[in-house]
Amino acid sequence: MKLISAESINRPEVQRWHQRMIERYQPPQGVGLSVLLPCSARKPYSKSKSHMAFLGMIRAGAGSKKHLIHEAIITSPLGLVPRELEEVYPAAHYDVPVTGVWSGEETGFSVRLLKDYLLKTGAPAVGYAESDAYREIFHACGVNQVAHDISGLTELVEKNLEGVESATRLSNKMIKARAVCDFQFGYGAGQAVFRDETQIKGFQVVDPGDGLIATYDRNNGFLALSLVGAARLYERGRYIVTLSFKPETGSVFCAGIEGADPAIRPRDEVAVVFEDSVVGVGKAVLSGSEMMRASKGLGLSLRHRSR
Repeated sequence: MKLISAESINRPEVQRWHQRMIERYQPPQGVGLSVLLPCSARKPYSKSKSHMAFLGMIRAGAGSKKHLIHEAIITSPLGLVPRELEEVYPAAHYDVPVTGVWSGEETGFSVRLLKDYLLKTGAPAVGYAESDAYREIFHACGVNQVAHDISGLTELVEKNLEGVESATRLSNKMIKARAVCDFQFGYGAGQAVFRDETQIKGFQVVDPGDGLIATYDRNNGFLALSLVGAARLYERGRYIVTLSFKPETGSVFCAGIEGADPAIRPRDEVAVVFEDSVVGVGKAVLSGSEMMRASKGLGLSLRHRSR
């Protein structure tokens, strides 16, 4: 996705990202220090040479307290990208011309998102400022910063972790799974769909007793739910489509749709319900409001159906 002009800030994907960062994102519990980093041309950021170097400096400074570190990337036009969401569309799918000069609007929404994030973590923050724009953003948010020499990041991390007590944290895989689920389905969905006994094996999320819960879509970083995962989502009452019949094929037309969550957008993952039971899971073809208005045409494409 090429984000070249100033008008790119108003793209629906960008505006939706800003909104969901505030409404749906919650940093993991037990953050002792936030480390704020610039973006990179290569996506996801962690695969770039610059971020590999940053991670080495952070590990050197944190030592045995690495689990207390939470990383976030400051970038235009998305503003702020937590490390656990760096593979989610559009964070891993955009490209911008790098000039080092940010407009007042770019700086403004970045400061707004960063202040919201810092308030949620309740932890001190340090950052690497590679340009005047980053220095301005960090200064506005009271972030301790280092510039030019990334080796200074090690000392800054070590200094700010002094006296911070060690705390138990979830595994990074679980933090990511719940964050993606919250971003996709609304805050709290991650806790409901992925319980404490859930395990992440490669691209699959499974429960020892219930089996497969979800699979990561490698094209966009989102979750594709199983029927078990859809049933857990149904308990929250979000991203639900209610039918007047039990589907016998993978195509569901609008004539049989009785209800649809207005938050649903085309290509969103949805749980399909008939008589208070989840009977399918798949992708929305139309938005929730369009499904309710339409009397004909394809509304859903199911990936799994109950037997």
